[in-house]
Amino acid sequence: MSIKIEFKSALKDVTGTSKAALDKSFNTFEKALNELIRQYPGLKDEMFYSDGTIDFAYQIFHNGRRLSWPEDKEVKLKDGDELVFLIFMAGG
Repeated sequence: MSIKIEFKSALKDVTGTSKAALDKSFNTFEKALNELIRQYPGLKDEMFYSDGTIDFAYQIFHNGRRLSWPEDKEVKLKDGDELVFLIFMAGG
């Protein structure tokens, strides 16, 4: 098994995929996020401000619970967990 990754909305265009997986060795949110940025370099430019914080429009959920960066960087991940990356869009 592995850690399941899902990219929603415009992030599918950035990564070129809607689903991915990480080996269970990426056992913290920080390790997983760093590996995803390594695999999909466009995520860094798309999601992060220059000071390293995540743009407020992007949300990351771990098994349905919203994570904050960098506050939740030590959250533990295990086999079968799911990370969902999405962007909230609005318009009028």
